[in-house]
Amino acid sequence: MTTTGTALAPGRERVTEGDRSPAGRVPERADHSRERVRGLDRLWLIVFLAPFLLLYLGFTIWPLLATIYYSFFDWSGIGPIDHFVGVGNYGTILADPLFWLSVVNTLIFALLTTAIKLPISLLAAIVLTRKWLRGKRFFRTVFFAPLIIPVAMAGLVFTYLLNPSNGALNAILRDLGLVDQGFDVFANRWSALLVLVLVSIWQIFGQYMIYWIAALQNVPEEVYEAAAIDGAGEWKKLTRITLPMIKPVAVIITLLGLVNAMHVFGLVVTLTAGGPGTSTYVVSYFIYQNAFGAVPFAYGYASAAALLFSVIAFVVVSAQGVAVRRAQRLRKEYGV
Repeated sequence: MTTTGTALAPGRERVTEGDRSPAGRVPERADHSRERVRGLDRLWLIVFLAPFLLLYLGFTIWPLLATIYYSFFDWSGIGPIDHFVGVGNYGTILADPLFWLSVVNTLIFALLTTAIKLPISLLAAIVLTRKWLRGKRFFRTVFFAPLIIPVAMAGLVFTYLLNPSNGALNAILRDLGLVDQGFDVFANRWSALLVLVLVSIWQIFGQYMIYWIAALQNVPEEVYEAAAIDGAGEWKKLTRITLPMIKPVAVIITLLGLVNAMHVFGLVVTLTAGGPGTSTYVVSYFIYQNAFGAVPFAYGYASAAALLFSVIAFVVVSAQGVAVRRAQRLRKEYGV
């Protein structure tokens, strides 16, 4: 009696009853792509990784450990480190209203810039990926150009433009008869913060536009063609196809936007210097002023402030961890 068998695909092996585990499952094959690196290959791997590891240890791990160590001392940054205060610096900072004002300003700045720059950069990216638009390279260059300007230089340029006595903006408004005399946008906390937000968006806009363009270009063109055949208009394509399919990437872009905005420093130094008074202090500027702004330097106090804000930032970022993990799963589902 002969048995008939079905043809197997090339490279496939027939699974017999003896190959199955007691639970009835087929045992997994070994993953040969994860073989250990041996011999000369291992040596080359160490050689290529060594520069990165040295830089990482020297510019990330060591400063972090040193900051933790300094935060327990009342140290000016000069001389021996011998005045141990324990958690005294942390207690003083927690009771310092200027530190909390700096935290609030930093969060306001981060939330406002993220809430404004992401939608308008997405809109620009959508327009710049349309087939009917001419001169795409020109517009992309124009939007991206401010990013190559150093932050300090951008701050100085806008300081001159917004000068209340002889700035270009006030001169134009007076010539048009819109105002009788120049006004100082840096004289009020909220107007000064708004200027910081708008200048930051102007400079960083192109970077996030590129992020969105990359996300949009990963949406398969066949999906749009199928939607067009079904009679879908541009608005339905945007709301039913584009936005849902780039949502996983959008979560990551939002996280990057928030984290980057919380590092604001250069614009505050050049535009407002924390003024009027101390009303536009941000955490980075608060740390800078304590560490280097006045003699004697409060290096230990500044180190404690840096660590406290790092904890706050970690909590804010961790709150988005669930969304990011879900976004990663969606990326695999959508293939973007």
